[in-house]
Amino acid sequence: MILTEGGVPENEPGSTVRLHDGRALGYLDVGAAEGPPVFHFHGHGSSRLEALVLADAARSAGLRILAFDRPGIGRSAPRPGDRLLDWPADILEAADLLGIGRFAVQGMSAGGPYALACARACPARITVCSLVSAMPPPAIARRSGPLKRRLAWWIASLFPRYLRRRLRQFRPDGIPTREMINARLMRMAHWLGGEDLALMRNPAMLDLMARTMTETALQGGAANRTEIERLARPWGFRIGDVPVPVLLWHGGQDRILPVEAARLMAGRLRQCAATYYDGEGHFSVLVNRSHDLMCALRAHAR
Repeated sequence: MILTEGGVPENEPGSTVRLHDGRALGYLDVGAAEGPPVFHFHGHGSSRLEALVLADAARSAGLRILAFDRPGIGRSAPRPGDRLLDWPADILEAADLLGIGRFAVQGMSAGGPYALACARACPARITVCSLVSAMPPPAIARRSGPLKRRLAWWIASLFPRYLRRRLRQFRPDGIPTREMINARLMRMAHWLGGEDLALMRNPAMLDLMARTMTETALQGGAANRTEIERLARPWGFRIGDVPVPVLLWHGGQDRILPVEAARLMAGRLRQCAATYYDGEGHFSVLVNRSHDLMCALRAHAR
């Protein structure tokens, strides 16, 4: 196995840019090489490899997708004391290094807050913000969905040390085996049911999800644990202050982030075009509706 300077395996596709402070920021570049750029931000427990499911649809729509690993995940070096509001500066610097002026941002699940943070911080550079099965602000999450999930959000925001201990049980440090990952994915799939279960019964899709989960654990589980703590606290901005157009996509059968939260979030955004798919789950929107997502982004890039 070939390793990078930081000991990260290079057997998965991807590149890095070197930021001014010496940190590497990993990314995957897929789709139409000369097309309008879309910066994709992966979900929790995922990585840049998530964008592989968008490659064909992006190519058909004439879009270039650049999917970035967050600090401490995949090929991206950790950032001590990393905060949500630090992300836009990293992304703007990466865009400058790659010679990219204006671009769209897209966040999947926990990547949604990062997309919104960029749209809030640098609207002059961003054409549109796409939110796919996106995590809502904690104030919305605590008042939507089943009681058990609302209580979990309250615990996460009020008792971060307890949350950290719980997450260590489920996401221990070290790289899990493929068998461990497959078993974890299938347990989750049967709980999710519907289109998400159908998706993970596809061997190719299960393999891709296992690969992206392996990538996210290469540097240990610390980045994933601290991310949940970070997103369970106030984000440092109001989503109603985001000035760029937002495209919101959500499944009516999402058991991870209920559609009720998405509707509340859409109501607080200044410019939001929301699309709800009654039969889709959490993960299936990104895969089954990828052509819808890419075509809508392409329309805003013109």
